[in-house]
Parts: sequence; C-alpha cells; structure tokens
Amino acid sequence: MSGTNINKEFADFGKRMNVIAILSLLSLIVVFIGIFFWPAVLIGLIFSLIIIIFFLLVIGNIKRAGRELNNKELLDFTPRFLFGTIIRFIGQASVAIGLVFLENPWIMVGIGVVLIIVGCILRYKAWGCMQGFFETNAQLFPQDISMNGSKGSKLCKIGALLDLIAFFPLDVIGKILRIIGYFKLASSKNLLGAPAQPIYQPAEPQTISTQATSAPSANFCPNCGSSVSPGARFCPGCGSSIN
Repeated sequence: MSGTNINKEFADFGKRMNVIAILSLLSLIVVFIGIFFWPAVLIGLIFSLIIIIFFLLVIGNIKRAGRELNNKELLDFTPRFLFGTIIRFIGQASVAIGLVFLENPWIMVGIGVVLIIVGCILRYKAWGCMQGFFETNAQLFPQDISMNGSKGSKLCKIGALLDLIAFFPLDVIGKILRIIGYFKLASSKNLLGAPAQPIYQPAEPQTISTQATSAPSANFCPNCGSSVSPGARFCPGCGSSIN
C-alpha cells in the first residue's frame, strides 16, 4: 500500500472537485440569468454535462483509493452516489413529463417524487460515507485537508437533504451549500506536492530482549587463589575479604 498513490488519487480528486465547484457556481448564476435571457439556459445545460463527466472521473478516484486502502466508506460512496444521482434524475424527468405532456399527470408525478426522495437519500448517505472517511482516517492527510474534507462532505450531505424540498429558497440554499462543500473538498489538490503521509498500521508488539546478567566472576580469591563459593564474603583459605 503506497501513501504516494493515495496522495495522487486524492490530489486528482481535489483538482476535479475544484472544476465541479466552479462550474456549479457558474450554472447557478446562469439559472438566474436564464430568467431574463433564455439562451443562457443552454449554457447551463453544457455546464451540467461537463459536471457529470467530472463527477464520473471523481468517482473513479474514490473507487481506486477505496480499493487500495480497502476502506468500506470509500467503496460505499461510489454506488450510493452514482445510483442516487441516476434515480433522482429519472424522478425529475418523470415529474417533468407528467406535468408537461399528460392530462392526468398525478401517477407519473407521484412515481417521480418517490424516485427523487430515494435518490436524495442515497446521495445523503454517500456524502455521509465520505465525511466518515475523513474523520476516521485523518492521519492520512495534513490536518487542514482532513478538516476541509470532513466539513465539505458535511455541507454536501446537508445540501442533498435540502434537495428533498424542491422549493425556493431552500433548493437554492442546498445548491450553495454543495458548492461551498465542493470547494472545501477541492483542497486535497494540494496533496500533489505534499510529502506522503504514512499509512496507518496497528503497532506491532515489540519483544524486549533480556540478557541474563552474568554472575560476578568472584570464583577465586584474588589474594591466594583459593576456590570461593559464589556469594561468599571471605576467602575460606586465607580469610581475605572478597569484594
């Protein structure tokens, strides 16, 4: 397991999240401009397509990092976010089709609303996994990056929850919170030039080697050379003191 590889995956993740954050901010601005100048909506759609592409790249970074670290939270993020986004999109499309093209749209709208709720919950759980990862594996990153990762994931999680309430201004607040969260998560791009942090491993018990203390070599009297029992204070031959 290489700390350098983990740094590279999260550095790429950060750079791509930075692009997503900028494009999401521009998309939000374009939405308001589109109220007065409708061609701006087309630009917003282009931004949305690019955001989807970059999110697919981000998912690849998270998936590879999760496999290398064998981390369940990262591995759970990918399917939850991906399926949550797809289900939510299908739900939004169902609501739009029902309201625009059907004379009796309520069944289609009801199905769409249920799908939107399921999708938002999955995305909420996905960002919860990301937040949990940064909080429980803070030792993998510099302190500021792990803190920004945790805070950014939390903001995205709250934004996903607010997506359940598709009414102005709560939906706009949710989008703004996600954009701020994206920028915080983007701080991991600074890992590209940072020294690799040691991968956490449980400390192995160390065996303390003990050497037997050799007994004093006072087996013979230094005065007369007679044999002396270990621990004796006086020589049995000449009576000299044994130190």
